[in-house]
Amino acid sequence: METRANYLMIGGFILGALAFVFIFVFWITNIAGGGNRYQIIFDSSVAGLTAGSRVGFNGIKVGEVQSFELDPKDARKIRVVISVQDNTPIREDSLATIKSLGLAGGSAVEISPGSPDSPFLVATEDNPIPTIRAQPIAGAGIFDAAPVALNTANAFIKRLDALIAANEQEISDTMKNVDAFTTMLEGKNQEIEQAIEDLRSGAADFRAVSTKLDKNLDELTLQAKQGMQDFSAAMQQARRTAATLDRVLKKFEANPTSFILGGSRQQPAPRR
Repeated sequence: METRANYLMIGGFILGALAFVFIFVFWITNIAGGGNRYQIIFDSSVAGLTAGSRVGFNGIKVGEVQSFELDPKDARKIRVVISVQDNTPIREDSLATIKSLGLAGGSAVEISPGSPDSPFLVATEDNPIPTIRAQPIAGAGIFDAAPVALNTANAFIKRLDALIAANEQEISDTMKNVDAFTTMLEGKNQEIEQAIEDLRSGAADFRAVSTKLDKNLDELTLQAKQGMQDFSAAMQQARRTAATLDRVLKKFEANPTSFILGGSRQQPAPRR
């Protein structure tokens, strides 16, 4: 009987301890945490968050993180459950983000107030744990694209290695030709320098000849202008001479005898 009583006492103690643990956990999750629970679906890493991490609202601590788990449908998403105080005014357009605590270490959840006109986010029968939207992280697209870019770079490097391996002999021959050409140029330094000097001298001579041609062209242009002026004067004189000859010829045709004899004698009138 005593042994049986001891077993009953031990069993009762264990059941009481389990009930105490259950009540304590219930109190921690529903009373100490603030009573209102919300969930946040993050599309990025939640590194630094742990159960009991700080939940802030506009910079003020209002609750703690209760739990977090992977989304069974999409392992890239993390479901974080938080509990906050009853009087925390979380609205439908409030946003949640993960904030680093800096030197203090770890991370915390920060919730924005939202607009005053937005309705409060409350639990319903169909949705007993309301969902606070997660704020998109700036630059997340860049980090998501980084693995793709890295894979592309690795593929490009592999293709480049294969191309070099397939054309190793041609590349080696090309490098030898380049080296031989460089050696030839080094041996022809004096000739190259002389050729460059000749080009410089030729350019200088060309500039001198161009200058002389410009001067000669200016002189020829001046002479041509003077010649045109002289020619114009000669043409004017020729026109005047031609006009005088024309008048003389008209007089001669009208009265040749008078023109030849001087025009002082008059022809006797014919007898009737």
